[in-house]
Amino acid sequence: MFARVITAQAGAEGFDGTVRLAKQQLPSAREQPGFQGYYLLTDAETGKVVIISLWDTREQMEAVAGPSGIRDEGISATGLTQLHLETYEVAMDAQS
Repeated sequence: MFARVITAQAGAEGFDGTVRLAKQQLPSAREQPGFQGYYLLTDAETGKVVIISLWDTREQMEAVAGPSGIRDEGISATGLTQLHLETYEVAMDAQS
């Protein structure tokens, strides 16, 4: 399994635009081959946002947003800045 991790800084609008965009895009993401999960993490004190999506394979992950990893669609409306992408292979998965 692979994880795409995007970190960013929320704009003056806070997290509302980011949450709204995630809610709009999540239904179609769930239909993509290999989709395994999605997390949107926020820190109100720092304004930091962490977005994690999980995929069966690297190829399936890259098919959704391409090798650059960050879709441009709607990002400007979120107010997010300082976007940074990292990709990881999941070495261990534990659910409660």
